[in-house]
Amino acid sequence: MKKVYSGNISLELLVGYIEESLNSSDKDQVMQWIESDPENRKYFELLEEAWKNPRELMDLDRENREHVWKVISSAMEKDLTLPVKRSRSMYRWWFRAAGFLLLIAATTLAYFLGTRNSSVVNAVQQHYNEVVVPMGEKSELLLSDGTRIWVNAGSNIRFPSQFETESREIWLDGEAYFEVANDKNRPFLVHTSELDVKVYGTKFNLKAYSDEDIIETTLVEGVVSLETRDAFNILKEEIFLKPNHKAIYLKKKGQVVDKEQIAREIAEPLIPKKIILTKTVKVEPTISWHEGKLIFLDESFESIALKLERRYDVKITIETDEIKKLRYSGVLKNVSIEQALKALQLTTPFNYSIKENSIVITTF
Repeated sequence: MKKVYSGNISLELLVGYIEESLNSSDKDQVMQWIESDPENRKYFELLEEAWKNPRELMDLDRENREHVWKVISSAMEKDLTLPVKRSRSMYRWWFRAAGFLLLIAATTLAYFLGTRNSSVVNAVQQHYNEVVVPMGEKSELLLSDGTRIWVNAGSNIRFPSQFETESREIWLDGEAYFEVANDKNRPFLVHTSELDVKVYGTKFNLKAYSDEDIIETTLVEGVVSLETRDAFNILKEEIFLKPNHKAIYLKKKGQVVDKEQIAREIAEPLIPKKIILTKTVKVEPTISWHEGKLIFLDESFESIALKLERRYDVKITIETDEIKKLRYSGVLKNVSIEQALKALQLTTPFNYSIKENSIVITTF
């Protein structure tokens, strides 16, 4: 069972950040906590929304409130660093904060425990497996319903030993290729840091690393839909994806690797927090990794370097923007990292040096 949130942070700091009353040092502490874990960010967004709009959380039934109170109060005791000395005003603040936390937990606890559509009691009893795939490796899984999943390097996937609820739900941080067993009565749901993919029996690739700004879904066959939800787990948007198309979701404004490639695939600007569908694309370059191949179609060296880092468990440093922008097309299969670099050198000359797991790319 996952904790509601992780790390060591006080409610006072979180609320102070929301109310913009912290000094720069405390603000930095809160920002580091938020950025350290996707669940921390999710929790903070819930708290911020509830603090500003409390009336929207006041329709909870009594049984739900009483049960969640026990769970959330236990979490507070274990996971929060509370002030030792409290004034009367601090007590008033504490009870207000506790009340908001209770309301937030009641509406979203199932999400954090991995049972959005089942009861909280079943969530506690359900047994989950978690597979962490290191850099330089990949893993193949067979789930209890017959679904096959190939999990790429640097990924984390969580799933129940048996699907005992009305839906089949798993959680992914990283990249995976899915061949989902058909079950019309139980949709297959893949949860990522910011959106969900709903599947009924299909083949698709999902790339959703928490440390990357882009979430990318590529459909090979069948039907999937992508869903985004607000801070209260209310559906905001659902988009259906056709085979040989991608859905691209930008988490936030920031540096996006290989903007040129994305621009060629979509017909509209890439907007943060919005699902954008591409034109018809060749899916092989996206899904080839699960067969042990890397296929590049006019792809930037910077983008290729990220794939090589995961594939070979190395750190690649490119010293100039000129080299980052170099573009390549080709196929790499069953080669070492040095053989891969030599193959890339055949198209555009550059120098490289290798020291243990560190590679530095320089111009001639």
